[in-house]
Amino acid sequence: MKRNIDTLMKKMKIDAIYAEGASSRDTTVYYLFNGVTITGHYLKKRGKPAYVIHYPIEREEAKKTGLKCININTYDAKKIYDRYKDSVKAHAVVTKHIFADHNVKGRVVFYGNSSPGSGYAYLRQLVKLDRNIKIVHEQHKSLITLARETKDEKEVDRIKKAGSGVRKAFNAAITGVRSMKVKNDVIVKKNGKKLLIGDLKNLLRKELYAQNLFDTEGMIVAQGRDAGVPHNSGKDREVVKLGKTIVFDIFPQERGGGYFFDFTRTICFGYAPKNVIKHFRIVCEAQDYAFDILRVGTRTVSIERKLCKFFEKMGHTTFLTDPKTQVGYCHNLGHGIGLNVHESPTFGLSKTNTDKIVPGMVFTVEPGVYYPHHGFGIRLEDIVYVSRTGKIINLTNYPRKLVVEL
Repeated sequence: MKRNIDTLMKKMKIDAIYAEGASSRDTTVYYLFNGVTITGHYLKKRGKPAYVIHYPIEREEAKKTGLKCININTYDAKKIYDRYKDSVKAHAVVTKHIFADHNVKGRVVFYGNSSPGSGYAYLRQLVKLDRNIKIVHEQHKSLITLARETKDEKEVDRIKKAGSGVRKAFNAAITGVRSMKVKNDVIVKKNGKKLLIGDLKNLLRKELYAQNLFDTEGMIVAQGRDAGVPHNSGKDREVVKLGKTIVFDIFPQERGGGYFFDFTRTICFGYAPKNVIKHFRIVCEAQDYAFDILRVGTRTVSIERKLCKFFEKMGHTTFLTDPKTQVGYCHNLGHGIGLNVHESPTFGLSKTNTDKIVPGMVFTVEPGVYYPHHGFGIRLEDIVYVSRTGKIINLTNYPRKLVVEL
């Protein structure tokens, strides 16, 4: 959580945080600017208030960050850029002036929008100009990653609100399909044309927008064989057919930028084959089992391993015994969610994964089985929040119903 930043700085022996760029393009900058869309510079010394160094045209927006504000004109930035032909060096000189003004010394972490090449050149120039600082390379999780790994009440409320919008949008889209007619196992729109996978996506996008959510990262609406490949987004020109599994994986963002929600349901319009019903029940049981073994202090890799054993008992191949499998349970259990669709914590069986469940985390629980050669795939995904007391709270609360009657 953001209120833990000073504690993390002390633990990681960080003397200052410096970030710069556009908050609309960088979630770390967005996070540090408290969700205000501006381009500027962020500076925080350990144990001291944070500053936003802003451009004159954004002086009023900068106030909305709630941070102490400094106009970039204080440092004569324009004169500095006019003085140097090398814009990278000018950039470093401006930063040196900012650091000198705030007596920044010691170990500093840097965040921002720079490409690797220009960022490297800028930092090389800066350390030549300012011998009082040491640039910290964060080998594992960065300080901000650790801060964002747990959410405060306001963040959880925003994620919950996005989830409510997703549920309403999904309901509206399914209701729209149910109002259509069926002819020869094919759903027909009011204009007499066959319903396509692309039509389902457009229905969802329209309903999401009405809920102040935007499809910034795309969505998955994959049918039959395509549903059997975990991240196949589906073929827009494919006709929607009865009795075929359709994986709806919907992960929109607050309109204007902000927090994501992630929601998956698998349905069959009209009816479901017996084999699909059997496997759908197994996935439901797997998700219930995952909920049962989620405990504060438990490593995510341990939870993943137990779930693999569950699926193997049910006759499915997993990464536990076949790391290269592309069928069966071949998709990690979950991931953190927040300002990015995929955040810390991570699941999976990697030996380098040391993540543990802690209060404040928000993450997905999304088991599934995938058999493209058999023409089906099934995934169910809910988001859970770990409360301060360690209670596992389901933020999705949506029925798991396979068949949608028409």
